[in-house]
Amino acid sequence: MRTAGQPDRARSRSTRGEAELLRRRTGRWADLFSVLLGLLLVVGLATGWLIGSSVHDAVAHRGAAEAAERTAVEATVSGGVPVLSELHIAHQMHTVTWTAPDGEVRSAETVLPGVHDIGEGVRVWTGPGGELVSAPATGDDALTAAGAAGLLAVLCAGVVVAAGWWLVSRWTAVRIGRAWDLDWARVEPAWSGRRAR
Repeated sequence: MRTAGQPDRARSRSTRGEAELLRRRTGRWADLFSVLLGLLLVVGLATGWLIGSSVHDAVAHRGAAEAAERTAVEATVSGGVPVLSELHIAHQMHTVTWTAPDGEVRSAETVLPGVHDIGEGVRVWTGPGGELVSAPATGDDALTAAGAAGLLAVLCAGVVVAAGWWLVSRWTAVRIGRAWDLDWARVEPAWSGRRAR
Protein backbone atom coordinates (compact mmCIF):
# COMPACT_ATOMS: atom_id res chain seq x y z
CA MET A 1 0.00 0.00 0.00
CA ARG A 2 1.28 3.46 -0.88
CA THR A 3 1.84 5.97 1.91
CA ALA A 4 1.64 9.76 1.67
CA GLY A 5 5.46 10.11 1.64
CA GLN A 6 6.14 7.54 -1.10
CA PRO A 7 5.68 8.19 -4.80
CA ASP A 8 3.50 5.82 -6.76
CA ARG A 9 6.11 3.31 -7.98
CA ALA A 10 3.82 1.76 -10.57
CA ARG A 11 3.14 5.20 -12.05
CA SER A 12 6.88 5.98 -11.93
CA ARG A 13 7.73 2.79 -13.81
CA SER A 14 4.96 3.47 -16.33
CA THR A 15 6.19 7.02 -16.95
CA ARG A 16 9.79 5.85 -17.27
CA GLY A 17 8.74 3.16 -19.74
CA GLU A 18 6.73 5.66 -21.77
CA ALA A 19 9.68 8.07 -21.91
CA GLU A 20 12.09 5.32 -23.00
CA LEU A 21 9.63 4.07 -25.61
CA LEU A 22 9.24 7.62 -26.93
CA ARG A 23 13.04 8.02 -27.15
CA ARG A 24 13.49 4.70 -28.95
CA ARG A 25 10.72 5.40 -31.46
CA THR A 26 12.03 8.91 -32.07
CA GLY A 27 15.54 7.56 -32.59
CA ARG A 28 14.33 4.97 -35.08
CA TRP A 29 12.31 7.52 -37.05
CA ALA A 30 15.19 10.03 -36.97
CA ASP A 31 17.55 7.34 -38.30
CA LEU A 32 15.11 6.45 -41.06
CA PHE A 33 14.66 10.10 -42.04
CA SER A 34 18.46 10.59 -42.02
CA VAL A 35 18.90 7.66 -44.41
CA LEU A 36 16.13 8.98 -46.67
CA LEU A 37 17.67 12.46 -46.71
CA GLY A 38 21.06 10.94 -47.51
CA LEU A 39 19.53 9.02 -50.41
CA LEU A 40 17.80 12.19 -51.58
CA LEU A 41 21.15 13.97 -51.58
CA VAL A 42 22.73 11.17 -53.62
CA VAL A 43 19.80 11.31 -56.06
CA GLY A 44 20.24 15.11 -56.25
CA LEU A 45 23.94 14.72 -57.07
CA ALA A 46 23.19 12.10 -59.73
CA THR A 47 20.43 14.28 -61.16
CA GLY A 48 22.79 17.26 -61.26
CA TRP A 49 25.32 15.15 -63.17
CA LEU A 50 22.68 13.91 -65.63
CA ILE A 51 21.29 17.41 -66.20
CA GLY A 52 24.79 18.81 -66.66
CA SER A 53 25.66 16.04 -69.15
CA SER A 54 22.44 16.59 -71.05
CA VAL A 55 22.99 20.35 -71.27
CA HIS A 56 26.60 19.82 -72.35
CA ASP A 57 25.53 17.48 -75.15
CA ALA A 58 22.77 19.85 -76.29
CA VAL A 59 25.09 22.88 -76.43
CA ALA A 60 27.85 20.88 -78.11
CA HIS A 61 25.44 19.61 -80.80
CA ARG A 62 24.06 23.10 -81.29
CA GLY A 63 27.61 24.46 -81.63
CA ALA A 64 28.48 21.79 -84.21
CA ALA A 65 25.34 22.61 -86.22
CA GLU A 66 26.07 26.35 -86.03
CA ALA A 67 29.69 25.86 -87.05
CA ALA A 68 28.57 23.87 -90.11
CA GLU A 69 26.35 26.70 -91.39
CA ARG A 70 28.33 29.76 -90.26
CA THR A 71 31.56 31.08 -91.69
CA ALA A 72 34.31 33.07 -89.99
CA VAL A 73 35.30 36.11 -92.06
CA GLU A 74 37.74 38.93 -91.60
CA ALA A 75 36.10 42.30 -91.05
CA THR A 76 37.36 45.81 -90.41
CA VAL A 77 36.25 48.00 -87.54
CA SER A 78 34.72 51.07 -89.14
CA GLY A 79 33.20 52.70 -86.07
CA GLY A 80 32.50 52.27 -82.40
CA VAL A 81 31.30 53.89 -79.22
CA PRO A 82 33.51 55.44 -76.56
CA VAL A 83 34.36 53.39 -73.49
CA LEU A 84 31.98 54.44 -70.73
CA SER A 85 33.82 52.88 -67.81
CA GLU A 86 36.19 50.09 -66.90
CA LEU A 87 33.16 47.80 -66.43
CA HIS A 88 32.22 48.18 -70.10
CA ILE A 89 35.62 47.36 -71.58
CA ALA A 90 35.01 43.58 -71.77
CA HIS A 91 32.51 43.93 -74.65
CA GLN A 92 31.90 46.98 -76.79
CA MET A 93 29.52 47.77 -79.61
CA HIS A 94 31.44 48.39 -82.84
CA THR A 95 30.51 48.92 -86.48
CA VAL A 96 32.28 46.44 -88.74
CA THR A 97 32.59 46.12 -92.49
CA TRP A 98 33.07 42.83 -94.36
CA THR A 99 32.65 41.33 -97.80
CA ALA A 100 29.76 38.88 -98.28
CA PRO A 101 30.16 35.74 -100.44
CA ASP A 102 28.38 37.52 -103.31
CA GLY A 103 31.10 40.23 -103.28
CA GLU A 104 28.89 42.90 -101.72
CA VAL A 105 30.55 45.01 -99.01
CA ARG A 106 28.33 45.05 -95.96
CA SER A 107 28.36 46.94 -92.69
CA ALA A 108 26.61 46.30 -89.36
CA GLU A 109 26.94 46.85 -85.63
CA THR A 110 28.07 44.00 -83.43
CA VAL A 111 29.44 43.45 -79.96
CA LEU A 112 33.14 42.61 -79.90
CA PRO A 113 35.29 41.61 -76.96
CA GLY A 114 37.58 44.45 -75.89
CA VAL A 115 38.11 47.88 -77.39
CA HIS A 116 39.23 48.13 -81.01
CA ASP A 117 40.54 51.01 -83.09
CA ILE A 118 38.99 52.02 -86.38
CA GLY A 119 40.68 50.16 -89.22
CA GLU A 120 41.63 47.22 -87.02
CA GLY A 121 40.92 43.76 -88.42
CA VAL A 122 38.63 41.47 -86.43
CA ARG A 123 37.01 38.11 -87.01
CA VAL A 124 33.21 37.93 -87.26
CA TRP A 125 30.78 35.18 -88.24
CA THR A 126 28.33 35.27 -91.12
CA GLY A 127 25.37 33.10 -92.01
CA PRO A 128 24.64 31.36 -95.33
CA GLY A 129 23.38 34.61 -96.86
CA GLY A 130 26.42 36.59 -95.71
CA GLU A 131 24.53 38.29 -92.86
CA LEU A 132 26.28 38.93 -89.54
CA VAL A 133 25.49 36.28 -86.89
CA SER A 134 26.84 35.33 -83.51
CA ALA A 135 29.77 32.94 -83.18
CA PRO A 136 28.87 29.26 -82.90
CA ALA A 137 28.81 27.75 -79.41
CA THR A 138 32.20 26.39 -78.38
CA GLY A 139 33.32 23.59 -76.10
CA ASP A 140 33.88 26.18 -73.36
CA ASP A 141 30.28 27.35 -73.79
CA ALA A 142 29.09 23.76 -73.41
CA LEU A 143 31.16 23.27 -70.25
CA THR A 144 29.96 26.55 -68.76
CA ALA A 145 26.30 25.79 -69.47
CA ALA A 146 26.66 22.22 -68.16
CA GLY A 147 28.39 23.38 -64.98
CA ALA A 148 25.75 26.04 -64.32
CA ALA A 149 22.82 23.65 -64.92
CA GLY A 150 24.36 20.85 -62.87
CA LEU A 151 25.26 23.18 -60.02
CA LEU A 152 21.75 24.64 -59.97
CA ALA A 153 20.24 21.14 -59.77
CA VAL A 154 22.59 20.16 -56.93
CA LEU A 155 21.87 23.40 -55.07
CA CYS A 156 18.12 22.78 -55.36
CA ALA A 157 18.57 19.26 -54.01
CA GLY A 158 20.76 20.66 -51.23
CA VAL A 159 18.07 23.16 -50.24
CA VAL A 160 15.45 20.39 -50.11
CA VAL A 161 17.75 18.18 -48.02
CA ALA A 162 18.65 21.04 -45.68
CA ALA A 163 14.97 21.92 -45.21
CA GLY A 164 14.16 18.27 -44.57
CA TRP A 165 17.00 17.99 -42.07
CA TRP A 166 15.78 21.09 -40.26
CA LEU A 167 12.23 19.71 -40.07
CA VAL A 168 13.45 16.34 -38.81
CA SER A 169 15.66 18.04 -36.22
CA ARG A 170 12.75 20.16 -34.98
CA TRP A 171 10.46 17.13 -34.82
CA THR A 172 13.11 15.11 -32.97
CA ALA A 173 13.74 17.95 -30.51
CA VAL A 174 10.02 18.19 -29.69
CA ARG A 175 9.74 14.42 -29.12
CA ILE A 176 12.89 14.26 -26.98
CA GLY A 177 11.63 17.27 -25.03
CA ARG A 178 8.41 15.36 -24.37
CA ALA A 179 10.45 12.40 -23.09
CA TRP A 180 12.37 14.74 -20.76
CA ASP A 181 9.04 16.11 -19.49
CA LEU A 182 7.91 12.57 -18.70
CA ASP A 183 11.18 11.88 -16.87
CA TRP A 184 10.82 15.09 -14.89
CA ALA A 185 7.25 14.25 -13.97
CA ARG A 186 8.57 10.93 -12.61
CA VAL A 187 11.47 12.27 -10.51
CA GLU A 188 10.26 15.74 -9.52
CA PRO A 189 7.89 14.56 -6.74
CA ALA A 190 10.73 12.65 -5.07
CA TRP A 191 13.05 15.66 -5.29
CA SER A 192 10.52 18.18 -4.11
CA GLY A 193 8.96 15.96 -1.45
CA ARG A 194 5.46 16.68 -2.70
CA ARG A 195 3.00 13.92 -3.27
CA ALA A 196 2.56 12.62 -6.84
CA ARG A 197 -1.03 12.66 -8.09
